[in-house]
Amino acid sequence: MRNPGKRPTRGWTLVETLITVAIVAVLAAIAIPVNKSIKARAHRNHAIGKLKTLGTALVSYTTDHNGRLPMEDAPGSDSWQAAADPENAEAWYNTLPELVGADALGKLANTPRRMYEDSYPLYLAGAPYPSSDKKLGQPYFAIAMNSRLQRKDEEGLKKAGTLTSIQDPHRTVAFLERGMPGDKKTNPGQRGFDAGPKANARAFAARYNGKGLLIFIDGHVEMYSVSDLINPAGTIKFPQTDVVWTPDPDEDPN
Repeated sequence: MRNPGKRPTRGWTLVETLITVAIVAVLAAIAIPVNKSIKARAHRNHAIGKLKTLGTALVSYTTDHNGRLPMEDAPGSDSWQAAADPENAEAWYNTLPELVGADALGKLANTPRRMYEDSYPLYLAGAPYPSSDKKLGQPYFAIAMNSRLQRKDEEGLKKAGTLTSIQDPHRTVAFLERGMPGDKKTNPGQRGFDAGPKANARAFAARYNGKGLLIFIDGHVEMYSVSDLINPAGTIKFPQTDVVWTPDPDEDPN
């Protein structure tokens, strides 16, 4: 006998199912860029903290060394062996980490994984380090020293730069976030994404929604886009007004 008090169960229609699927897809499409933006912001804040610490170490180094800057690189290849060579003790990646309580990079030659730990001052969480053990074969730098600061002497050897030679410390770049093989290029003029310890503006990496970070000689950090620094043809912007790469702002950095 039919029960008049019980209504038949109604299933979803095809139209209702399609509408629900569409709503879920829209919400997912909204959530993905939001999550990426949140992640980029976290990586940016992490990098700002690391670079500010490095900038403070640079100021301490120049104060302790009568205005002399650390060396930009070790002679020869960018290898663990070169970093560990006692002759390269004054390279920036050896001197500055020690000033913030970490080991010099050269001391990590036998334990290279330590370079890629969050606690190490040269590690940036937003940088695309190789996921495999390839990164253990040589140091991969997400930060590099400005290669336009050192000058060759009469014998053709590069000497460390000095504060007295830098005319505008507040606008002159000391370090930059440098491109690695896995970084995305946002300007056709970008090149030299080899993860080495020195670089110029062409190797600048924009990891945070099209922008990246620079450390200036006086230790402060600012954010720029690639187009602020270079032209699409790859020439560094000149005259140097807002950002300076050479000791003398009137010198062409290209």
